[in-house]
This record gives sequence, C-alpha cells and structure tokens, in this order.
Amino acid sequence: MPHRQPEMTLTSRLLIRAASATEHWRTATQWSVAFVSLTSIILLDYATGTQASLMFLYLFIAAGAAWSFGEHKGLVFAFLIALSGAAVRHFQYLTHPEHSVALATELWNLFARVLTTSMVVILVSGMRTALRMERWRASTDGLTGVLNKASFHERMAKRVARLRGTEAGFILCYMDLDGFKQVNDRHGHSAGDDILRLFANAAVDAIRENDLFARIGGDEFVALLSIPSVEEGDHVASLVHRRLSIILAKTGLPVSCSMGALVATADQLDPLEAAVQLADSLMYEVKHTGKAALRVGRIDPEQALSAPDRLEIGTGMAAKKGAAPRSDVMETDRRAA
Repeated sequence: MPHRQPEMTLTSRLLIRAASATEHWRTATQWSVAFVSLTSIILLDYATGTQASLMFLYLFIAAGAAWSFGEHKGLVFAFLIALSGAAVRHFQYLTHPEHSVALATELWNLFARVLTTSMVVILVSGMRTALRMERWRASTDGLTGVLNKASFHERMAKRVARLRGTEAGFILCYMDLDGFKQVNDRHGHSAGDDILRLFANAAVDAIRENDLFARIGGDEFVALLSIPSVEEGDHVASLVHRRLSIILAKTGLPVSCSMGALVATADQLDPLEAAVQLADSLMYEVKHTGKAALRVGRIDPEQALSAPDRLEIGTGMAAKKGAAPRSDVMETDRRAA
C-alpha cells in the first residue's frame, strides 16, 4: 500500500494553530490567563446557582492548563480547579440549604472532580508532548539531531527578516567534510555516521545556542551566526573553523573541513537562496585550492545579490589570522578550545 501523508482533520489543524499561538507566551502570561479564567468561571458558577452545571468550563480550563504548563504543573492546577468547583458548590449549599447534600456526597463529588480534571490534564499534556515530538522530528536530521534543510531555511528567513534595516550582521557558513568518502570506503558507513555525528555535536558546541546549524545532505552542513557588525565576521568565522578543525583532527582519521563564509547584513541576504549559493561557491573555492581551509566573502554593496560572481572575496583561513578585531560573540567552546 502506498505510503501517503495522513489527512489533516479539523481538530489537528486547531491543535497546531493553538500550539503556534501559545508556545511563545511567557510563564507569567500563562499563569495570568489561567487564574483570570478560573476566577471568571468561579464567579459565573456561583451566580448561576446549584441547578446549572458548569463542569465543562472547568474541564476547558484544565485542558488549557495542561497545554500551557505540562503534566506536573497541570495536575496541580487541576486539583485547584476541582477544589474551587467543590468550594463554590459548598457555599451555594450554605446559602440554599434546601439543595444541600450529605457530606459524604460532597466528598465523592470532589473526588470525581479531581479524577476527571486529572484525566483531562493527562490526555491533553500527552497530546501536546506528541505534537511537539512530531514537530521536532519534522525539523530535525535523523542521523545527527541538528536541523534539517527545510527547517533551517524556514528559521533563517524569520531570523533575517527580524533584523532587516539594522546594522547587525550575519555569517552564513557552508561546510563540507574533506576525505569523508574515503572514510566510508575504508572504515564502513558506521564510521562515516560517527564522523557526521561528532562533527554536528562539535559545531553545536562551538556556536551559541541561538545560532542556527543544520545538515543539508550527505557531508554538507550550513550555519547562520549572528554578529553585532560585519567587521567581526572574519574573526568569528576563523574561530568557528579552527574549533571544528581541532575536533576532526582528534579523531585520527583523514577528515578535515572546508568552509565558505558569507558575511553580510540582513538587508544584503536577499534573496536567501542566492545567499546560500554564494556561501556554497566560497566553500567550493576552498575545495579547488587545497581543502581544509576557510574562505570569507562579502557582498558588493553596490550590486544586487543574484549570482556567485557578484562577490568581494575576503581572506583565507591562515593568511590573516587575528587581522580582524577580537570579538566576544562566540561563547567558550566546551570541547575544542
């Protein structure tokens, strides 16, 4: 039977939209919305009297808490929701004793509320976790655990768009592992996979947490690094390449890294596809002139970004090491420094 994409239901679309709308809320905002909603339902429940049940609204709040806080905090909030509903009903019985029930019945109703809201929290938090896991799998390279090509391009577009019109700069790095095919041929694909995982982990450790790094296929990787200004591009690119080269050298295998680095402002990285092509062309210049080195390029500010020949080539890796001003953009490397 053909392997086809499952059809999106109305519920799944709503869940995805809810996840996108709430995932960036601050913790204070989440708690504020939860408590304001609960307080409103408590007041409404008390005003409607003992004849009308608003249990579905309490369950709705429990579902929202599970979605926002996760299972553990959601269960705590679920107990608070159940206790609040029971307290409202108890005070209503005090006001209208003709509707009162036995204490044992009240305790049983409280237990039923706790159990029901807890089940809602467990189910919704499980759905939320499953959705996050699927979104992570869809955006992640299965072998190395870093971003895949599609997710990298999507996040790069958002990152660059936020900084258009500013003086902030970017380094778009395109990396290829020299000698990788020979490692596969001599030591087997498992050794090659180990090299790819090692390189990806080293790269993630060598850059900052908010920078982007992805495997785009085979032994080719790409990264987007934010820098305060383009003047720091040479130094930061050299530092990243040096750290990665040290890690690969420690493997004892004949594998090195060729890197092309395009330094530009957000406004110059337009269109993004052409920018990636330029970084790729810089990397291939390294491959054609000796490998295991870095090539830095800058976009000619007087020409539009459209083709690899419209490029001002900067320094190679070893020629002017330290020529660019020292930068504190890079974090302390936990593995290669």
